[in-house]
Amino acid sequence: MKRLAIFLFALQACALGMMAQDANTQNEQRPRRQRYVIPTDAPTQTKQKDGTVVINTAALCKEVRGYRDLTPVEIYIKKGKVVKVEALRNNEGAKYLDMCRPILEKWNGKKVADAQKLKVDAVTGATFTSNALIENVQEGLKYYSSKKKK
Repeated sequence: MKRLAIFLFALQACALGMMAQDANTQNEQRPRRQRYVIPTDAPTQTKQKDGTVVINTAALCKEVRGYRDLTPVEIYIKKGKVVKVEALRNNEGAKYLDMCRPILEKWNGKKVADAQKLKVDAVTGATFTSNALIENVQEGLKYYSSKKKK
């Protein structure tokens, strides 16, 4: 009985050692992701040939961070209505950005004044990323409205 207990203990120790070695090997094989440096010197507002105004929040929201970094967006506005909102390249994980894409569509087709009042909930599982995207859109719409009044 004593020999069986020693054998089982040795077997467990070997198995744990192999699992630890596998975990270390997997970590070594996984390449480190390069961090993308987000340009914050892009013009905040541009106008396309068809009259669409594009608001880029990279310079407006330098302090608004998602889980990993800045989460700038471009807001396309035509004739006082939001046409679309697009997330710009950033360092958030693709999985989390994909989870947040539906919230970017919530502003589509809304008048800017109505879009500013819109209350959008964060996405469960991507809370930091979605809150940052929401804040970027709110700041971009506020910027557009303040420039429109002048």
